Amino acid sequence: MELFRDTNFDFFRAKRVFISVSVLTVIASLGLMMTKGFTYGIDFRGGADVQLTFKDTPNVAELRSSLADAGFSGLTIQTIGEAGENGVLIRLDPGAAADDPDAAPEKEDIASDILAALRTSQESSDAVGKIDLNVAGDADIRAALADGLGAGAEAEVASAAQAVTAARNDAGGLLRSIDAAAGADGVLPAAAQWLRDNAVVGRFAIRSVDYVGPAVGGELRSKARWAVFFSLMAMLIYIGFRFHGGGYGVAAIVTLAHDVIVTLGFLSALGKEFDLTVLAAVLTVVGYSVNDTIVIFDRVRDNLRLQRGVEIEKVFNSSINQTLSRTVLTSGLVFVVLLSIWMFGGSRLEPFSFALLIGTVSGTYSTMYIASPLVIWWLRWSKRREARA
Repeated sequence: MELFRDTNFDFFRAKRVFISVSVLTVIASLGLMMTKGFTYGIDFRGGADVQLTFKDTPNVAELRSSLADAGFSGLTIQTIGEAGENGVLIRLDPGAAADDPDAAPEKEDIASDILAALRTSQESSDAVGKIDLNVAGDADIRAALADGLGAGAEAEVASAAQAVTAARNDAGGLLRSIDAAAGADGVLPAAAQWLRDNAVVGRFAIRSVDYVGPAVGGELRSKARWAVFFSLMAMLIYIGFRFHGGGYGVAAIVTLAHDVIVTLGFLSALGKEFDLTVLAAVLTVVGYSVNDTIVIFDRVRDNLRLQRGVEIEKVFNSSINQTLSRTVLTSGLVFVVLLSIWMFGGSRLEPFSFALLIGTVSGTYSTMYIASPLVIWWLRWSKRREARA
């Protein structure tokens, strides 16, 4: 399938303008990375990320005050999710446990400390000796029902525990009332009465708790840098070997570095969270960009044999025109897919898809206006050197 045939666009008419824009963009991106840096996800910064869902709209200032009073330090709180979801993300610095800031708490310790800090005195009093169905796991609910209903009620316990968990999941992870649990299908009368007498539904639920120690976060950052570096070096060796010329390899590496730096610059400028999924996106950009570059370089290599004596810039221009249909189809379809993920994939995939969107655009552009002019310059320089020799 071809979108274009026999095109003859002059891609190098404004090459100085494009190269100047690229240089300025790279300088700006490097400046942002050195001054503003990145908004690291928990994978790289360490610490804890705790996601809560509240019954009613949460008061962030009140939550921050309660956690500070409980001894939590180095925390940030922000609302997450769509309007009406009442989600909150609490980020804690590494080791920011309530009782010992220098300790490295486990997930369970963080969860219990958050619960204790955010419950009001009345809520704490009401929950004494009772199980909170909004924070208890399936195993905890099952164990509490087994103790309450006694021996011989194993089938009723299993049915009730499964029904309560299902009712909570159907309600978005947060039960609004004890009747929503006691009246769920599968909860028999004895279990329903026990739940009304011995269970509560708190005003919030802990959706997830993630913890990464500071040493692990630092190690992941270091490995991320080496992953990008070694991927670039592998590309340099492969392209230099395939095209029997260092100029092609160097041009491809400069192009890849351009795409990576521009992508990282946009992530830094817009404060997108940088985690392992975004790192995967950056490495994907490296692979995608070099693929388009190799396609054009292959066509150039063939045309250099077929069009002997033709000015090198015209060879590159005709090669890009010959592969233009393939480039537009491939890049266009990838862009549409990534745009759909970015728009409809939710907040968890947004930084990942955004990085790929920027990288796809940059990779398509840089093949024409960075890699090609560099190889043209290298081939002209090589010809002049041979003439002098």
